[in-house]
Amino acid sequence: MRILVTGASGMLGATLVKSLSKKFDVYGTGNSEYKDCPVAYMQFDLSSDSFEELISWSKPKVIIHSAALTNGNYCNDNPLEAYNINAVSIRKLMNATDGDVEIIYISTDAVFPSKLNLAKEKDIVCPENVYGKSKELGEFFLLNSERKFSIIRTTIVGLNENTSKSGFVEWIVNSSIKNETIGLFDDVIFTPISIWDLAMELEFLIENNLVDSKVLHIAGQQCCTKYEFGINLLESLNISTNYVKKATISSFTERAKRCADQSLNVSNYEKLFGRALPTLEKTIQSIKDNYYE
Repeated sequence: MRILVTGASGMLGATLVKSLSKKFDVYGTGNSEYKDCPVAYMQFDLSSDSFEELISWSKPKVIIHSAALTNGNYCNDNPLEAYNINAVSIRKLMNATDGDVEIIYISTDAVFPSKLNLAKEKDIVCPENVYGKSKELGEFFLLNSERKFSIIRTTIVGLNENTSKSGFVEWIVNSSIKNETIGLFDDVIFTPISIWDLAMELEFLIENNLVDSKVLHIAGQQCCTKYEFGINLLESLNISTNYVKKATISSFTERAKRCADQSLNVSNYEKLFGRALPTLEKTIQSIKDNYYE
């Protein structure tokens, strides 16, 4: 089976192409150069008017659309670009492919409003920033199409295969190793899942022909604050936590509005498919295993 992964130079996409290529014929695309990509790779701008070149090259049966502009401040400052990359790209992918091509769309907890704890798939979406609104629009295009799709709402953590990029986990670890003080939100809760565990769940859905037009929450089983996550991560790696301080999201006045409760309820997915999603301990262990690898 041929699979096209967008955002293949990013944290999740790079892990997806590496993991899925063990069983499938995988092609990757991203907006930046990625010389070390382990599969066939095309640098491609998702703001392009036509996707014909990309689709003719990859000829996918399944598209995993993991590419996105995720920086909240950047999305707020550049809303047209955010909507184009995060949402309109879905329409372009559908227009460029036959109707039997399945689409897995990586969405986000940011489609939900504040004060909604452990949001379920059927809860009303009401995003509070441009990033969340752009992802909601991407969901809308699929929900109102005749395609087979899976909309995956998730909150991922992990390490970058692409060494030219760095993310949340690298920031925590590298800052602490350098004895640089950082602040992690003690008033923001989320349900993190590692990129490796998410990749395993996507493989399960594809391999068992379960991309069947559902919205699915695939995240960790347990809630924790960003501060708790950072402390647990560093302790598991035997790195000092002395330079990690508690911070509050409300103190960042110039930051794009973001919910303090980013938790997702995963019980529907677990019950529907008989899967056990990871605990916080398992998520931390996955990062630890790959960090030392």
